[in-house]
Amino acid sequence: VNMKFEGWIEKLHADYTGKQVRKGEPLADVYSAELLATQQELLSTLRWSRANSGVRNGELGGMLNRDAEAIIEAARQRLRLWDVSDEQIKAIEETGKTVRAVTIHSPVDGTVVQKNAVQGMRVMPGEKLFDIADLSTVWITADVYEHELPLINPGETARVSLSSLPGREVTAKIEFVNPTLAGDTRTVKVRLTVPNAGGRLKPQMFTNVEIKAGLGKRLAVPDDAVLDTGVRQIVYVDK
Repeated sequence: VNMKFEGWIEKLHADYTGKQVRKGEPLADVYSAELLATQQELLSTLRWSRANSGVRNGELGGMLNRDAEAIIEAARQRLRLWDVSDEQIKAIEETGKTVRAVTIHSPVDGTVVQKNAVQGMRVMPGEKLFDIADLSTVWITADVYEHELPLINPGETARVSLSSLPGREVTAKIEFVNPTLAGDTRTVKVRLTVPNAGGRLKPQMFTNVEIKAGLGKRLAVPDDAVLDTGVRQIVYVDK
C-alpha cells in the first residue's frame, strides 16, 4: 500500500505487524492539504452549478454549464486517482463539507507483514505504508543441484516436511523452475505452492522437499558393497 499524495497520518487503524485485515477495511487516516483543496474545488463548482442551473439559454450559458461539469468531473477523477472511493466522494457532495482526513483502505484480504506507517509521520507520494500478504496460500522455494535439474519438470509432485510439524507431510506440485542458476551454490530455484490452512506455515521457515524422479530400470548395488581402491571401484559378485 503506497501513498499517492503528500500528507500526514492522523490516525493509524492497522497499528501492528501481523494484524489481519479485510478488503475495504481502514488502514490509516491521512490529512493532505492538496486533497483538501481538491475537495473545496469540487464543492465550490457544485454550488455554482446548482445556483446557476436555471441559466440554460444562449450559447454562453451552455458553455458555462459544460465547463462547470468538466471541472466537477476532473475534481472527482483526481480524488479517485488518489484512492478516494466513490462512496466517500458521494458523501462529500451530499453533505457539502470537506473531509479533513481521508481514510486509506486495504485493497485485499490478508495479513500486515510489514508496517512502515507511524501515527503523526509525514508521508510523501510513492512512500510505502504497508505490505499486506494473503498467507492462505504460500510458496515454497527449493534449491535443486545443477546435475539434478534434468530430472525436474513443472507439474511433478513433491513431498514437503517441516521440523515444526514432525510426522506430517504436505504434498505440492512444482509450478515453476527458475531459468537462471545461482553461481555461488550451483543450484536452481524451484517453486511449489501449498495451501496454508490455519496459518501453520510461516514465511522464512525451512523445509525439506523430496522430489521423486523416475530413473528407469537399471543395476543397483548397496553402497557398502563397493570397494574403492582409489583408482577404480570394484564390486564382487557371488556366483
